Amino acid sequence: MTKRTIVLFCFIFGMFGALFLLPVTPGMKPSRLVKDLPDQLGDWRGTPREPGALEKKVLAQDTEFRRMEYSDITGERPSIETSIVFSGKNLSQSIHRPEVCLRAQGWTFVHENYLQLQGVLSSGAPLPVKELICKRIAMKNPEKDGDKPTPYLTEDGKEVILWRVFYYTFFGHEAIVAGHYQRTIVDMRDRLFKGYDQRWAYATFSSYITSKHTEQGIMLTGAPNFNEEETKELIKDFLREFLPVVVAEPRSGYDPSLEEGKNIGL
Repeated sequence: MTKRTIVLFCFIFGMFGALFLLPVTPGMKPSRLVKDLPDQLGDWRGTPREPGALEKKVLAQDTEFRRMEYSDITGERPSIETSIVFSGKNLSQSIHRPEVCLRAQGWTFVHENYLQLQGVLSSGAPLPVKELICKRIAMKNPEKDGDKPTPYLTEDGKEVILWRVFYYTFFGHEAIVAGHYQRTIVDMRDRLFKGYDQRWAYATFSSYITSKHTEQGIMLTGAPNFNEEETKELIKDFLREFLPVVVAEPRSGYDPSLEEGKNIGL
């Protein structure tokens, strides 16, 4: 046996021995975003919504969803949907770029932009988000109309186009990031240098651009006319009320699924 081979074997056995000396990795840490969404928030009233069949199908079994549509009881503002996905053990199967699901739902992206929203977190820190302006053809329910979905048409025979503003971001145990790849880097860093796995929650906040519908001669929601800029401000104002209630300080989140540092159970 050569000297080089002996050194190689010693190195390999040394690495295996070091594994037994490493501290036990603690259970998964909770996200800063809480699971219990408020039913009422000022003039906003929440109605729980179920995630779509496609979302349930493509994501891991231990993924958890929270979805709430908030309506203004005064009738002066369009409704806002809050959709949250809490990751499971396998991040690659339970959390991904929201663009994946949006494209699968038929949305096309007219505009994309990364922003720092000011004054929406109680800590005073800016909230990083990705802004998406999207549109898609309004389709009739295929379950009622047969296997082939058909588009809604205006009175002059044109396809009805839905327009929507989406803001999304990712809440970890400490960090909040707007980019999927940035989230991946933070997750790897915290595993390597801080010694823990964490549950991520990606949250999407969205509302229809109702003026776009009125221009087509339709009124899908009965909501007042809001153009694109007004819709953006609407969501930001909602977040100023919503986020201080549901976002904990760094390392202070609580998740009943992860009590006593245990990992998520199926």
